[in-house]
Amino acid sequence: MKRLSQLLDLFFPNVCIVCKEKLTNNHCICQKCLNKLVLLDKKKCFFCGESPAKYGLCEHCKKELHFDGLVSSYKFDNIIQLLIHNLKYNEYMKIGKLLGELLANRLSKYEFISDIDFIIPVPLHKVKERERGFNQSYIISKEISNILKIPLGKNIIKRSKYTKTQTKLTKEEREKNVGDAFEIKYPELVKEKIFLIVDDVITTGSTMKSMASLLKEIGARRIYASSIARA
Repeated sequence: MKRLSQLLDLFFPNVCIVCKEKLTNNHCICQKCLNKLVLLDKKKCFFCGESPAKYGLCEHCKKELHFDGLVSSYKFDNIIQLLIHNLKYNEYMKIGKLLGELLANRLSKYEFISDIDFIIPVPLHKVKERERGFNQSYIISKEISNILKIPLGKNIIKRSKYTKTQTKLTKEEREKNVGDAFEIKYPELVKEKIFLIVDDVITTGSTMKSMASLLKEIGARRIYASSIARA
């Protein structure tokens, strides 16, 4: 087995996906590149950059998004983009676990985390999930669930409408695109509960806003949102 491992290392060396330097461990990124990630300032609103309310949102953004709080870890830069691209399109699952670990560490600093009843990954439509083979938000959420010991509510809400990609849409188009895209499968698990919605990147917030609105309409007590990066 040792010889096989040496041969694999010779022909398929484990290298950092960012700088391509050889790694001495089983990670996917070297510490040097990891240290280059830019943490967002906790003293400012994670969404608009203004002074926040208690949990990462100023009062204006809290009303706009229907969240009770938002926690986002990093500025969306080339390194984050590369990590998420490799997770989503190259099925590099180790990245999902790493991102989940990093976000869990950020979330653990907030006192509201002990109130969360369920973590909900932003769901993909079943067609898109079948095409990709997995949901990257679920991979990240599962790691957060394991680390913080909070139940994962994967099937509480589902994406019932196949929506086109949000990448090139305006804010208004994004909100219209996901306006009625979700459906609550188990309303009895929603009433009076506190949820944490998890996604890889938050841009306009349209997708998580739509989910939060629906959950509160059914009777959720509070909704928090989180993402690896704020684009």
